[in-house]
Amino acid sequence: MLLFAVLGFLTAAEITVPQMEMASRGRVEEGEFALGSVISADLALNGGYKYGVLLGFDFDFEDLKNLPGGYFSFRTAKATARDLFGSLELSYFIGAGDDFCSGDEFTSRFGITPIGSDYKGFFYFPDGIGNDITRSYNGIHGVRGTGFSLALTKWERVVPIVYIYENFNWIPGVFGGNGERRYSGDLRVLFNRETVKIEAFGGVSLTVDPEANIRGGLLAHFSAGTGMEFLIQGGIPGWDAGTDFGIDNLFFLMEPRLRFGSAGLNVTFFYHPVEYLHIKTPDERGKADINVRFFRTKPGSDFTVGLETTMGLKINDMEDFTLWVSPFVSFASSGLLWDAKIRVNPLDRDPPAEMFELFFGIRTAF
Repeated sequence: MLLFAVLGFLTAAEITVPQMEMASRGRVEEGEFALGSVISADLALNGGYKYGVLLGFDFDFEDLKNLPGGYFSFRTAKATARDLFGSLELSYFIGAGDDFCSGDEFTSRFGITPIGSDYKGFFYFPDGIGNDITRSYNGIHGVRGTGFSLALTKWERVVPIVYIYENFNWIPGVFGGNGERRYSGDLRVLFNRETVKIEAFGGVSLTVDPEANIRGGLLAHFSAGTGMEFLIQGGIPGWDAGTDFGIDNLFFLMEPRLRFGSAGLNVTFFYHPVEYLHIKTPDERGKADINVRFFRTKPGSDFTVGLETTMGLKINDMEDFTLWVSPFVSFASSGLLWDAKIRVNPLDRDPPAEMFELFFGIRTAF
């Protein structure tokens, strides 16, 4: 019904693809080569500055040899009316809405170079969250449901946004729904300056009992303008009021970045939360990652090569320590960024063929 509803709109609309990513992972499992892939794409239909429609879809395959064995899902639909009464922006959404404290909103709203961490998505979490490839980290929290958002756009550098929606938790199997109705509200504020960018949010979800689930967080990005940047994301993706609060409720990512001419170094520390997008994953308790990324870009080109070392550990349980060493290469061409890397696990050499994983991907890079 939604697709038919926009057919009349298409003739006068400008059609763009603001986000598209395809990625594949190849590895040997039990003596056989397995290839898994994910596809994510957004289709934007813009009728000038005043209004627009966004449609998003996902396609996930854990193993291409087991067709049909993938997940095709409608991810989001969003209709936006801009410049209402001169300074308001009203959106109606269904599905996966905005992600809070990911850094994505600064690029789409202010047109700046991306500030978010690359340590996310399929290349770093190919098994998803809790071995569910349909779930991945991107920011501290995200809207998942049906509702409205209202943004005040009268100021050039500060944008407050209010969200009122019903979560998809009450629909079993949809975005991890567990059959529990949740009615949610969030307040989000973005602050954009040349050297400092800050996003903060707070929100609550209420069940019919009623029981409250509270969340909040902060993203801060600092740039010295001399090849030094610092990103921090910290907050609470979800905490059931009345229960014990501890470190397992926290989402924390810290990433200093250094540039030395054509070379650079990013060091990322990420502490996993147990609850993310209203879904609790006990296996994530105490998990932390340290990723060291060294890269060099060929002068006068968009060709980059580098080496990553990724360490995964579990607090109080060092038996779960993991280590990956990953040479990688990327280059930009015609609005697309091409990425390839080989992950090597030197701690798992039996059998030797299972030490290696190959990743290849293409994503938009405007």
